[in-house]
Amino acid sequence: MARSTLCLRVALGLLIAHDATPQIVVPETIGPAPDRPALGSRIDSSSALMAGASTAAVAAARLQSPDQARVRQGSPAPSVVVSPAKASIRAGSTRRFFARASDGLGPRVVWSVNGVKGGSATTGTIDGEGNFAAPELPPPNNVVEIEATSAGTAGVSGKAALTLLNPIPVITSVDPKTLVYGRQTIVVKGSGFVQGSQIKMTGEALPTQYVSNDRLSGTATLVPVPGGLAAFTVFNPDPGNDTSAPAAVPVAPAHSKVSYLAAARFLEQASWGPSAESIAHLQDVGFDPWLAEQFAAPASLYKSSTSAADNLTEQQSEFFVHAVTGKDQLRQRVAFSLGQVFVVSGLKTGQPRQMVPYQNMLLQDAFGTYANLLRDVTLSPTMGVYLDLVNDDQGNPTAGTSPNENYARELMQLFSIGTVGLNPDGSETGKVTYNQDTITNMARALTGWTFPGKAVTEGHNRESFDGSMIAVEANHDRGRKAIVGGVELPAGQPADRDLADVLHALAVHANTAPFISLRLIQHLVTSDPSPAYLGRVSGVFTSSGGDLQAVVKQILMDPEARQGDDPGAALQVDGGHWREPVLCVIAMMRNLQASVRSDNRLERFPTNLGQRVFYPGSVFNDYSPLYRTSSGLLAPEFELLSSGTALMRANVVRNLEEKGFNGDAEFDTAPFVALAGAPGELVDAVDRTFLFGRLPSRLKEEIVTAVTATHDYNLRVRNAIYLVASSALYQVQH
Repeated sequence: MARSTLCLRVALGLLIAHDATPQIVVPETIGPAPDRPALGSRIDSSSALMAGASTAAVAAARLQSPDQARVRQGSPAPSVVVSPAKASIRAGSTRRFFARASDGLGPRVVWSVNGVKGGSATTGTIDGEGNFAAPELPPPNNVVEIEATSAGTAGVSGKAALTLLNPIPVITSVDPKTLVYGRQTIVVKGSGFVQGSQIKMTGEALPTQYVSNDRLSGTATLVPVPGGLAAFTVFNPDPGNDTSAPAAVPVAPAHSKVSYLAAARFLEQASWGPSAESIAHLQDVGFDPWLAEQFAAPASLYKSSTSAADNLTEQQSEFFVHAVTGKDQLRQRVAFSLGQVFVVSGLKTGQPRQMVPYQNMLLQDAFGTYANLLRDVTLSPTMGVYLDLVNDDQGNPTAGTSPNENYARELMQLFSIGTVGLNPDGSETGKVTYNQDTITNMARALTGWTFPGKAVTEGHNRESFDGSMIAVEANHDRGRKAIVGGVELPAGQPADRDLADVLHALAVHANTAPFISLRLIQHLVTSDPSPAYLGRVSGVFTSSGGDLQAVVKQILMDPEARQGDDPGAALQVDGGHWREPVLCVIAMMRNLQASVRSDNRLERFPTNLGQRVFYPGSVFNDYSPLYRTSSGLLAPEFELLSSGTALMRANVVRNLEEKGFNGDAEFDTAPFVALAGAPGELVDAVDRTFLFGRLPSRLKEEIVTAVTATHDYNLRVRNAIYLVASSALYQVQH
């Protein structure tokens, strides 16, 4: 009976323990205390109601699992929390995850990825410390599950969702190392490339073939851009689209005849400034063919005008359009230089009907002979008005009149021989070239010319500027004259004959070759040429009979002009010349390959710097050709430099890059913006655009630091251009 009663009680205890829900959790301790269950086990609450429960019933209660006990007693279920719960990670990178048990079950967990212990190469791997290593490429389903399972308690785990993103692409090289203009295949090497990666050039997507995660190929059509650098990036698509840092690759013609630096320097001297297109073309054809093209190029002439309004605004606009976009660059530069020697000014001849024929004459005569140019200048009615030669009649002793001497004086002093004897190398002989008697007789020899029009035997024609002045013999002094160089003009010669003899005496005078050669060298190449350089150019002038085409070619191709073409050559600190305002403004626009409005008001900018197009301050031009610095260096353009104009120059640069000269000039900054993600590459491109790769390394480092200070790519570009173009290295053309 006792045995049956005991069995019944045990069975009843087991049944109650199985079905009852109220539970009491007994915390764990180091060990069991006497006369009570071991800590960390549990006692069924219903069995506690049974008086005199047997040891067997208590033992049965102890057989239940801790998890079941906690559920029966109403406490939270044990859990593992993984942090971070959500995250994103780039393919090929790592991330650590952490696991925390909610009930102190202990830190030991087993890590898995998508249910696979330790993960896999496809979804990523994770070690026992929770360090996750993403695969090289995201799987098709790029969201994976990171799970930490308790090692001590079965069924207890925590999870995190991890989004695998495409890697950030990195370019290590682009082949070929130097690209050529036109269509070609390129190979981009690096890392982090994926299916769907795109090669971009200057921000534009190229047809791209994925080869591997470290190689792409594409096809590009390359055209000249400022700086001569092509900017390549690689774009990775979603998930996590991103773009690589840019890589800059130089571009040149397939068979360059001259280097980038040599071409750019030559064009600074022979044009209004090098543009990307003109550099590429000169590299392709070489110096001599380029000169032949330029000598044959038709002139960019001004539109004819009959306007007598005292306003040259339209012609100033034309001037800048021709300078920035015209194909006859050398002709324009030479004509502008000649206009600074044979000066007229809108201050006195400011009507379009006056200025247009004169400027067109200079363009047409730029590559002719000096003698022909001198005749056309002398017979220009515009010059006739400016220096009082038109309607200048022979003297009348009875009336107390005498010929005007303005033109006769300037013809010798400024247009041909100067005031002091010169050797072929420009050194002075110490002898004067003329005196007052010479001026008086030269003035007499030049009397009797009136405006173009019908032939007249007396009086004067009405004002006209269409054509050359004509002689009125009745107004010409036909007496004997002793002119320049000791030449005697016999009495009785007509006006045209006297004029021819005067011009011939000046054209063959020993001073003329070095005098005119020096001024052309100054305007095109360097302010203070060596005696040897001037002597070589003077020799060509003399031997060619004053052929300006031959003289200009010698000026540009002379060894002294080309000595800076070697990248390793030291910069000649006393060479080159300061960029006069007009040249500076135009050169910057051409450097940036800008276009200009046909109705532009660009003349305002050089005017603010002291040089107003068509309005020089005197017959000596805007600055004296004889001006020297305090150190004695011959530097005519520096006469325009002051503290005020120096500050204004920096403002002009800022206006160009920020406002496009108040909307009159437009240029594309995309080639620079495409490199702004790599400040060093950006500064290289700006350096090549304005200085052709000659920026000193120390200064480059400082500019890179300044550019890096902002993350705004457009501002980086503007700052880089400003710092380079406003520097003395650019303002002085070497």
